[in-house]
Amino acid sequence: MKTCLLYSLITGCFVAVSIWATDIYDVSLRNPRFFDGWILAGAMIAQLLLHGCRKRWFPLPGSDNARVTFHIYTGVFVIAMFAAHTGNSLPDTLFEWALWVFFVVLVLSGVLGAYLTRAIPHRLDEYGERLVLESIPVMRSELAHQAAKVSLQTQAGSPLISDLYDRVLYNFFNAPRNLWFHLRSSRRPMKQLMFELETVEAELDQNSREVMQEIKSLVEHKNRLDFQYAHEGALKLWLAVHIPATYGLAVLCILHVLSIYAYRSGVE
Repeated sequence: MKTCLLYSLITGCFVAVSIWATDIYDVSLRNPRFFDGWILAGAMIAQLLLHGCRKRWFPLPGSDNARVTFHIYTGVFVIAMFAAHTGNSLPDTLFEWALWVFFVVLVLSGVLGAYLTRAIPHRLDEYGERLVLESIPVMRSELAHQAAKVSLQTQAGSPLISDLYDRVLYNFFNAPRNLWFHLRSSRRPMKQLMFELETVEAELDQNSREVMQEIKSLVEHKNRLDFQYAHEGALKLWLAVHIPATYGLAVLCILHVLSIYAYRSGVE
């Protein structure tokens, strides 16, 4: 908490100094939007450099956690300077609206990403070994095949288990399930499923109950896969929004700077 307050104070000081310097620039009869615009551009370039460092395009000093923290607080500074640069007013032209929309998408996805990148790794570490997202469908297919084999086996099988597989287990094993509940860390659907399994188990003989125990183990394994799939997928989906928005905004900003200097000067 103390570190967060310290970083917030430092960020606030940078914002205050930048606005104060912009006011001084305004006294010189120059357009202050040119000055705070370049401050904003510099902060956004720093964000891109941090992204390049995390992609290992070039090295920067410091740990990954320190760079993420710097990225977050620089983002707060960018938001404040964007508000100062636009004067908290809505855009006038279609191009300015494009800039505004890309910036809002970038900010909202950045806020979401700040939460996801801090919360999800801890959840996954507590739930077991982390898996690669692309490997989960293959593992899910193997589990589905194994569940069908166990549930429909002829020697120790039971009509009750076969019926349960057709009604509930087939759909459960053959697709990702309860993703939203997993993101909320809710086990309610899992408890309902296990209750249904135990209800059927109470009517089985000893051999069929052993089969049901194996099915329960497969259900738990499938539930862990869905948990991993939900969280790893959320991170992938966030990046699929945040990264294109970052580069799209960078291109629009370059065009914005070129158009400003092509048609205007720095004089009011």
